[in-house]
Amino acid sequence: MKTSRLYSIADKDGIKVDRTELKENASVSLNLAGNLFVALDNGLTGAQERVCLAHELGHCETMSFYNMYSPCDVRGKHERRANRWAIKKLVPHTQYIQALKRGYTDIYSLADYFDVTADFMQKAVDFYKTQQ
Repeated sequence: MKTSRLYSIADKDGIKVDRTELKENASVSLNLAGNLFVALDNGLTGAQERVCLAHELGHCETMSFYNMYSPCDVRGKHERRANRWAIKKLVPHTQYIQALKRGYTDIYSLADYFDVTADFMQKAVDFYKTQQ
């Protein structure tokens, strides 16, 4: 999925995406009274932008937001949901299997093939290993 398609999903679903300077994180998503927002750091380009945007849209599309002040809210659960959504969009299972058959077997060649970061590609590989 191209980056422009991710922006189209955000637009279609009423998710406001802005670029700004973020000091702590590369990206963040918020649900403020039912209004969904994604902020991306100005320095993100290429694969970084795609991965961060997909991950934050994953939070919005699955409504996986956590409350850092709630002792009962499990942050990891929300992060896994957002990652699963992003993986399915950026590295669809059928295309992943095709890439493996074509000889793209190491993380870096797969990351280049799917135009994602190596860290994200490792998450995708780990995810698909658990799905077998």
